[in-house]
Amino acid sequence: MNANKQISKTKVSVAILVLCCAGAWLWQSHRSSPQAVTPKLPPAPVVQVATAPPAPEVAPAQENTEPAKPVVEIPAVKPKAKIQKAAQNQSSQKPPKEPLHDPQARDALALVGLDPQAEQYWLRAIFDSSLPDKEREDLMEDLNEVGFADPKNLTPNDLPLIVSRLQLIEQLEPNVDPFMKEHLDEAYKDLRNMYGQVTGQ
Repeated sequence: MNANKQISKTKVSVAILVLCCAGAWLWQSHRSSPQAVTPKLPPAPVVQVATAPPAPEVAPAQENTEPAKPVVEIPAVKPKAKIQKAAQNQSSQKPPKEPLHDPQARDALALVGLDPQAEQYWLRAIFDSSLPDKEREDLMEDLNEVGFADPKNLTPNDLPLIVSRLQLIEQLEPNVDPFMKEHLDEAYKDLRNMYGQVTGQ
């Protein structure tokens, strides 16, 4: 009986020893065996896909906050020479004279000192205050010009007319107003100079 128990214990011990040895061998063989190598696959070919070029960047439209400017037409600038010439033309052009209110008095002026009837007509005109002052002024002051052949080149033939008009003005002096006196005095002074040119006095 005791011998059987002894044999059973021996068997168990041997079995354990065998299992331990087997386990140790398996562990050792597993450790020393090369590790499984994962096969390397060739790299996949690179496929280039044609892509459209990137669109250019466009700056966002800015809102125009400034008000629209009006279109101004600039006139063409005239050359300086033309401007000066135009100014000279304007300055040289005298305004047209007012038509004579009594043109017959102007005709009579040429005969003052020669024709008594023409002289009377002229006298009525220079005393007529309804005529423009400028027209009356010219009728008096032009006694030294109108009626002479060439007032700038006097001859002895002009002396009788010069003397006659000087005497006429002397007769009128006491009866004229200041306006008439001023212009008759101007004519008298010019006629006196003309007398001196002819006579040498």
